[in-house]
Formats: sequence, C-alpha cells, structure tokens
Amino acid sequence: MISGESLGTLVLSIHLELDLEDQDRRDEQRLDQIRGRLIELTKASGVRATWAVADPMLSAASESIFSADMGHEVAVLGDEAWLGKGCGRGRLARELARRFSAPRKAGMAVSTLVLRKLTNVSDYDLLIQHGVTAIAGPATSEGSSAPKTMQPSARFGLWQPPTALRLPMRSKWWSPVTWVLRQEIKRTIRKRKVLHLSFDAPRLIGDEDRGLNAIAAVLRYVAAKRDAGQLATATVGELASKALEAREGNPSRSILRPAA
Repeated sequence: MISGESLGTLVLSIHLELDLEDQDRRDEQRLDQIRGRLIELTKASGVRATWAVADPMLSAASESIFSADMGHEVAVLGDEAWLGKGCGRGRLARELARRFSAPRKAGMAVSTLVLRKLTNVSDYDLLIQHGVTAIAGPATSEGSSAPKTMQPSARFGLWQPPTALRLPMRSKWWSPVTWVLRQEIKRTIRKRKVLHLSFDAPRLIGDEDRGLNAIAAVLRYVAAKRDAGQLATATVGELASKALEAREGNPSRSILRPAA
C-alpha cells in the first residue's frame, strides 16, 4: 500500500545538477562521487527515490540510477532557461520533446517534472501532451511556513506532491537535524499523510562525509519504520500514477481516500 489510505507515505527526491553559475569540473567530479554514494545508501536501505537531472538522455547519472535495479525514477529538473516567462510555446514544446518524449522512446519511463527556482509553470496542455503527469515545486529550507506533511493535490490532469523539505538544511547538518526529521516522519505516520524530502546533492560538496552520514541515518530510520509496517515509501511518479487513476475513476472524491 503506497497511496496513503492506511499508511503515511514518504517520498524522496534527489537533485543531481549544479547551478549554471556554479559549473566547475572539480565540483562535477565530486558530485559524481556523491551520487554514487547516494545510490549505495538508497540501495542499502531499500528506499526508492526520484532523481532529478536536466536531461535524462544526456545525463551520466541515468544509467547508474537504473542499473541499481531499485525501482528508482529519473525525473527532469526544469529551470528558468526553458520554463521561465518569455520562452514561448515553441521553445517549450521542443524542450519537452527532448527531455521527456525522446527518453520514453528510448525505453526510459520519464514523467515527472521537478522545478528548480520556479514556483509555477504555464502551458499545462503542452506538459500533458508530452507525458508529464507530476510537477514537484521547489523544495524549501527550514523556517518556511509551507506545510511539509499534507495530502497532495491533482489539477489539470497533473499531480502535485507536497512541498519538499530540502536537505541539507542551511543550519548545522548533524544529529539535531536527524532528530527533527524523525519527528516529521512520526507525524507523517500518525496523520497518515505524505511527507516529501528532497536531498540537494550539490549542497553536500565540501561536507560530504558528515552530510552523507546524516542521510544514511535518516534512511535507516525510514527503512525501520517501513519494515515495521508503519510507513510506506514511493517515487513521485508512482504516486502520481495511482492518484490520477483514482481521480479518473471517481473524480468527485478524494484522490487518496475512499468515500466514507
């Protein structure tokens, strides 16, 4: 059960791209090493994730993610360069074809768009035409008033997960943070809703060991709660598929819970 009907559900997404202004060959190499460690950690815990890359066909990460044979999802990380105002429908259509349609023709199941530094997009019809089923907005750091644990929503034929809590946080990244995350997970279990955590891999550069150790602790805790039958885990695309199927079958009712 991953729909949230009887269990709280945790969704994990991982960003794997440096900002355009931060492109550096040494950082790219370190990011590749971090990605390898993250794949190992998710495999050890058995926690699937949604991995966001700029272009699934061109990213060196795609093969290693799918090769892990974990049921991971590769998503498209969208930025203002091709999704922002003024790009135009023609440009957007070409980018969507390159980043979504082309990978699917090559056998990659790519249907989730993860936004970076963009709060919303338009031209939903083009997104749907190119097989996009879910849009995840930018993650937030601690101190934000945006709810992290909530019931997701569906509109325009697209599913939207809760606002993600971005990790590492801006503050200290060790035991106090893992304690905070444990409380969020306990709340998710108690309320039987959806918690979205987002690991920003580039922010681990320069503090890899401490950051990855903290992530490992969080994943072990998630795995323990899952194995105890208290928590479900899923990718963004997996939940989107089930939620949209439920909405089509019963459009007047909740996408996650049966009618009373």
